[in-house]
Amino acid sequence: MPHAAKPVGQATRGKTALNRLRQIDVYMALAHPGLLRGGAPLIVDVGFGAAAWTTLEMRTRWLGLNPRLRVVGLEIDPLRVAEALPHAHPPQISFRLGGFNVSDALQGEKARLIRCYNVLRQYDEDAVKPALDTMSLALEPGGILIEGTSNPSGRMVVFDLYQKASTGVINHHSLVFGSNFRALIEPADFQTILPKRLIHRMRDPLPAAFFAAWQEAFWRTRHLRGIKAQWISAARLLQARFPVSLQPGLLHRGYLVLRGSLQGQP
Repeated sequence: MPHAAKPVGQATRGKTALNRLRQIDVYMALAHPGLLRGGAPLIVDVGFGAAAWTTLEMRTRWLGLNPRLRVVGLEIDPLRVAEALPHAHPPQISFRLGGFNVSDALQGEKARLIRCYNVLRQYDEDAVKPALDTMSLALEPGGILIEGTSNPSGRMVVFDLYQKASTGVINHHSLVFGSNFRALIEPADFQTILPKRLIHRMRDPLPAAFFAAWQEAFWRTRHLRGIKAQWISAARLLQARFPVSLQPGLLHRGYLVLRGSLQGQP
């Protein structure tokens, strides 16, 4: 038999609290439920960490949309895979050795969604695009790749969504900022958890202009009572300058969705 391909990547710290990735999973259920419905889609959690619960929680949250959902947790650390295996229940729940070369771990099967969270933040910036391109090879046409970062509790999240075109390339779809409204926030608070491609680019014209405009919108709505009211009203003001979604179902749940990558010129 041929040898299994060596996982591409490096071991990360892998410390993820229970429910830390809840906001990402809720967002997908609200914004892209159709992606999760139909057939028995394969979902991949790249870099699930020192414990299996991010993969298990993700599937549990989406079972109401599709009880036939299948999930695969990938880890580059063999010990972590071994410790997760007691939670496996193939074909619904599997854990495998793997890295960014998801196609090798899936043995040619295509995934409808790949989530790679709190992983690339531990890499150099120049590793981001090759990692995204490599992971995207395992996506179905129309499939989504999620990459981002959260604070340790998961109270705040920022993530990129990429979608695979019929041509085989992945295109940036949206940049999502999420808050659970359980503490006071300012737009600047999100700058520390931006995706790796942006976190060192805050002085570039477009990110600087976006955060300045968002902060100004927050200042202009500071008289409103409650974090949620300020969040929603600030988004409406920001929409005059940047293509943010005003979909009530997302704004009211704490998601600011930008239809842009913050790369290029303002």
